[in-house]
Amino acid sequence: MVCCLPGGDKYNKRWGVGPEIFTPQNAKIFGEFLGKRYRNKPIIWILGGDRIPENENHFSIIRAMAAGLRAGDQGEHLMTFHPMGGSRSAKFFHEDSWLDFNMFQSGHAAYNIANYEMTLQDYALQPLKPVLDGEPRYEDHPVNWKPENGWFDDWDVRQAAYWSMLLGAAGHTYGNHNIWQMWQPGRQPISSARTTWKKAVKHIGSTHMSYFRKLFESRPFQKLVPDQTMLKGESGNDAAQIRIARADDYSFLIAYTPMGIPIQLDMTRFKSSNLIAYWFNPRTGKSSKIGKFTNQNSHEFIPTMRGRGNDWVLVIDEIDKKFPVPGRILKK
Repeated sequence: MVCCLPGGDKYNKRWGVGPEIFTPQNAKIFGEFLGKRYRNKPIIWILGGDRIPENENHFSIIRAMAAGLRAGDQGEHLMTFHPMGGSRSAKFFHEDSWLDFNMFQSGHAAYNIANYEMTLQDYALQPLKPVLDGEPRYEDHPVNWKPENGWFDDWDVRQAAYWSMLLGAAGHTYGNHNIWQMWQPGRQPISSARTTWKKAVKHIGSTHMSYFRKLFESRPFQKLVPDQTMLKGESGNDAAQIRIARADDYSFLIAYTPMGIPIQLDMTRFKSSNLIAYWFNPRTGKSSKIGKFTNQNSHEFIPTMRGRGNDWVLVIDEIDKKFPVPGRILKK
């Protein structure tokens, strides 16, 4: 369970109804109250409220609330900051000790937002802290809030997830535009919500995120490091950008091609000469074996379909590691 506070318009009324009620003094008191009350609950504290601090008072309010939460829960819970679209927690609070992991919001303003660039920015910072895209393009959200621009679909959801995860993210967040506001007929829709939440919970993008999770959990994904130098051919442009990560010991590699363009790899970078490759279908969660390979020369891996909606994940393993088929979680 996550708890987002303070309400953004209650300390920085960029939009919303307000009023601004928080001060550094009452923010600390409120934070300590909440920390004590929910100390033994499974919570992640997310400060910021989809805003950014724009003056010293804003900074003081957030830091005071964080101090209150930490005093109240005695350090039992993780804490981060949720900024507005296009911004990052690291820009404001990276060196603050209360910030356990970084969060950024790539947002909903356009197709193909290169969220991997924001991931890489935080991945390179010291001290090292985990990072994730806390608000990527939501499924069934109008592009740039204008229905005439189109709507983000399941492919947009997958593209954002794999792009960020393979460039150093510790995880990812899925969102659906109708569910966060629990929209249904009779309620005023926010930003052109169009699908009842009861139907939206069955949108296919959320199912695809379960496949996404199973894929990464079928490997020791904590070993992954971004490494575009493994790519010998073109990386693609805009929506087609291929992104690659490999294990720090070169025991496995995961590459994502969002438009199905071929992936040409420098196989000599692998340490083992006994390799096996798979295509993982992020739309079905199924894997198919391509074959066995050696670490000689380069090799071009060509998906069976190309174009928008035909994204593919290439997985290459050292055979001796005996990893399960990609996406299959073995019981311990």
